[in-house]
Formats: sequence, C-alpha cells, structure tokens
Amino acid sequence: MYARVVQVLLNQDHLNDATNYFQDSVGPALKDMAGFKNSRFLINTKTSQCLMVTLWETEEARTAAETNGFLQSVMVAMKPYFAAQPVIDYYEVAVQVV
Repeated sequence: MYARVVQVLLNQDHLNDATNYFQDSVGPALKDMAGFKNSRFLINTKTSQCLMVTLWETEEARTAAETNGFLQSVMVAMKPYFAAQPVIDYYEVAVQVV
C-alpha cells in the first residue's frame, strides 16, 4: 500500500471551510478513483497545521491521481484556505493496524 501526505498550514479563519470542502468534494471524488483505499484529513486546531493523508492499493494508483490532474485541482480549489505552500511527501505503508 502507498500513501501521499500533504502537509499545509491552514488559515485559522478557514479551518471549517477546508474541512467541509475536503469532506463534501474531495472525499466523494476519491472514492470513485481506481485503487483508492482511504483517506484522513487531520487538523491541529491550536497550530492550524493540516495533514491530508490518502492511501492507495498501488504506487501506480497513487501516481494516477496526480497525472490525471486530480491532486492539482484539489490544491487549486483549496488554495484560499492555505496560509502556506503545501508540502507533499510519499510513503510506502510498512505496517497497518486495523
């Protein structure tokens, strides 16, 4: 399994807006993507730090969500909620406890 983690500082005034957008728009779109496993939208309300974590069955599925323009469109749509430039990291899931 493969993960993409987007780290970004959110504007304090837009924490709820960012959360609602991810839940109402990004989440449903992710569910329709081939190879998508699950996602988490994490916010530290004290620091406004946000982690958007998506898990994918294969590295190819994760990459496809970028080469098809999906990730870029999410970043553009969410830009008004960002207080800084997002940082995107990639991981292979070594252990998963469910």
